Amino acid sequence: MIEEAEENKPHIFTIKTQIGKEEIVANLLEKRAKKAKADILSILVAPELRGYLFVETYDKQQLKNMIKTISYVRGMLDGETNIQEIEHFLTPASSVAKIAEGDIVEMIAGPFRGETAKVIHIDDAKEEITVELFEALVPIPITVRGEQVRVIKRKEEEK
Repeated sequence: MIEEAEENKPHIFTIKTQIGKEEIVANLLEKRAKKAKADILSILVAPELRGYLFVETYDKQQLKNMIKTISYVRGMLDGETNIQEIEHFLTPASSVAKIAEGDIVEMIAGPFRGETAKVIHIDDAKEEITVELFEALVPIPITVRGEQVRVIKRKEEEK
């Protein structure tokens, strides 16, 4: 009885691919699954994890047969992957998570591109930071999106 419940539960398998071809493999696998009406529930390509993708399905053997002839696939790892192992790939990282107040940043986008500034406030909810430009005659606080800056010098490095 317990074995039947395990059979009906989806499993996550890891497929090893050629580095840089993860999305191509995912698209090919999706097309084959639709054509064969296979029970592939989801395919996850994590940009931080190169050379691997995760597939959620009920039937391991069916998945093995589908990936067998995809040229960029290098194989399938033995065993299953727990959802706890990959859940950090499912939530996007905040653009301001690695920025601290007092850091020196360079503006990489927007009208102040190329300017350096000091971070004076961080709004995690909106993913915005407030900076004061060094080259400005009058220190005026400017609020920009977190992805518009690059950290040059951390606050801890100054000490």
